[in-house]
Amino acid sequence: MKFECGPKWDTRIINIEPKGKIGILMSGGADSFILYELLKSIPDCPHINIFWVETGGDTGAGWDLVETVELLTGRDDIIVVEKFLKHTENDSPDYLPWNEVLIKTNVWIEEEYKLDILYNGTNMNPPPEFFPEFHGENFGTPYRGHWYIPKYTKVICPFLHLYKYHIMDLGIKHNVDISQTHSCNDWPTTKGHCGKCRTCLEKKWGFSELEDKFHLYPKLNFYQE
Repeated sequence: MKFECGPKWDTRIINIEPKGKIGILMSGGADSFILYELLKSIPDCPHINIFWVETGGDTGAGWDLVETVELLTGRDDIIVVEKFLKHTENDSPDYLPWNEVLIKTNVWIEEEYKLDILYNGTNMNPPPEFFPEFHGENFGTPYRGHWYIPKYTKVICPFLHLYKYHIMDLGIKHNVDISQTHSCNDWPTTKGHCGKCRTCLEKKWGFSELEDKFHLYPKLNFYQE
């Protein structure tokens, strides 16, 4: 099923075709929740297995909560993956960068649960050479580079070549309420959103590129602290 998204000056189309045994990696953030809702909207979409990954370090307990995923989806059958926890703890000798942990996790989930497709909401980080507003200390942490997904996996990332404004537009067009999601780097879920970390600022930036659609999304203040 095709979905069109983005402002007039950067409209893009993604095609999502779920089939066989599928799953989705959800963190409790807006991106994966919007993807989950899009999957649900596709006629004859198979049952969606939901996976949540336990993490440690700076983004450990209190930040991404399985309870948030349960609240968003209304489901109590979320599969918690703790196998790679040791690799996410900053002080552990087994510590690995998150992109490596994510790849290990994806491959293990595919094999362990015999999935045909594993979806996740990974998307494109805005490169400063194209978006100069991302230069400097005003945007928190430095540019993180572009994500990649090894071709040998069964992972599909429909948003991989989309910017945040594309994803926010998909949420608006398909009436996805993201007010209960959590995507802040500096504040835990129970505290809300700081409005100043890179993740919060990127969401605000995404919405700012869709100014003509503010009136379509009454809960935009969620990222306007």
